[in-house]
Amino acid sequence: MFVTAPKLGVEEESEEEEESTISLLQKRREECERKARRGEMDPRLEFTFQLLIDATGLPRSEIMDNVFEGNMLDEINELFLPHMRNKLIWFYQDVEEKPAASSQELTKVMGGLRAIQGSKTHFQVSSTIKKKLFLTDGWETPLTGICIYMFRLNTTKQLPEEGFQKDLFCGVINSVNVGLVTTVQRVMEYVFMEALSQPSMESEEEEVGGAIVRDQLLPGLRSFCSALKVCEDVCKEPNIFDDGKNYMENVVTFDDAKSFLTPENIALLEDRLKQWLRRIHEVIMESEQLRKENDTSGPQDELEYWKKRDAQFSQIVAQISANEVTMTITCLSMVKSKMLKLWREADARITYCYNEARDNAKYVQAIEKSCHALYLY
Repeated sequence: MFVTAPKLGVEEESEEEEESTISLLQKRREECERKARRGEMDPRLEFTFQLLIDATGLPRSEIMDNVFEGNMLDEINELFLPHMRNKLIWFYQDVEEKPAASSQELTKVMGGLRAIQGSKTHFQVSSTIKKKLFLTDGWETPLTGICIYMFRLNTTKQLPEEGFQKDLFCGVINSVNVGLVTTVQRVMEYVFMEALSQPSMESEEEEVGGAIVRDQLLPGLRSFCSALKVCEDVCKEPNIFDDGKNYMENVVTFDDAKSFLTPENIALLEDRLKQWLRRIHEVIMESEQLRKENDTSGPQDELEYWKKRDAQFSQIVAQISANEVTMTITCLSMVKSKMLKLWREADARITYCYNEARDNAKYVQAIEKSCHALYLY
């Protein structure tokens, strides 16, 4: 009793602190909601709440629950103050949560443990998956849902309550329905490039400076968006050698291959190779058909075509080096299968297309700077 008495005092003190914190947050929330009803809320905060509502689709009450449960209000206000935060990043996605035990429950558990000292007892706390809105730095937690961001470039001055939109940049990245790469490409192409291409309404001197920035920045953004489009298209393409079968999982050496070679397994590998050859033929024919359709397109389309073709066949060449492919070909070589002649022809065709795409992509990229003027003016 003498040992446990101080511990109980500490538990009671921590429980009181927890209750006072909850009470303080509840008062702040009530005050915030009261100001909102009266139309007295800080317009910067109101703009932030509305952005979160539009991005997540949650009602205002749930947004307020997330903000005050996560104690985000102070961090949001720091974005508006000088020499403080320059960005805020929210993720709204599934999070694994473990139920928090109250201090009374912990006291009961500790009492039970003391009663059964010496015995080995294991407690498992079940976790639940729940959608949650939380602030993050963007590095520790991977994005699997929706990202909402706000940032400002100049933090030397306080963000004014009137006209703060001029200094505040915000946006939404939907990694589920749209995709990260596509979202970035669309923001660059339809927001920043559109804004840069519009004539400035400022003085003539500033217009001259803006034209210089536009001429230097727009070509780079155009090339960047082109690369993102190619990346997105190629990443969506499936692995043509992935048939969901792991015949070669335990076949690594020649001795393994010899023990694997039975008439039934040889027939399976030949059927597998037939499927691979058919898929390779479909990819080559589809790429050549696309080339015919793009014959009358502009230089930007020509460049994207060869970039995509280069990336596509580079990916196929990398996939061929996988263990499932190499050991399948090795096994069929050991039994001198007649299918190998068709495989060598397909392999040579892949090599030719890869080299052609790589050389043409380098050539078109060399004249890319000259082509930008056709689109800028």
